[in-house]
Amino acid sequence: MRALVIMAVLSLGVASSASAAPRGDTVPFCVSGHGCVPTTNASYTACYELGLHRGFNTSKGDERNLSLFVLQCLAGKIPR
Repeated sequence: MRALVIMAVLSLGVASSASAAPRGDTVPFCVSGHGCVPTTNASYTACYELGLHRGFNTSKGDERNLSLFVLQCLAGKIPR
């Protein structure tokens, strides 16, 4: 009986840890008030650099505009 309980607890632990694992490299990129989109490091970097190329900058006053641009780019609303 004790072995059965231990096996049940271990199998639940393995099942819950497998479902909590991230899928590949995707992580959410979120902007407060505008939602989240899944992204990878490569796609984020591509959209970030596109934003810089199109005239956004990383100054404190333009930081939110750049983040909104990246969010829209990652969502597919801005062609790369």
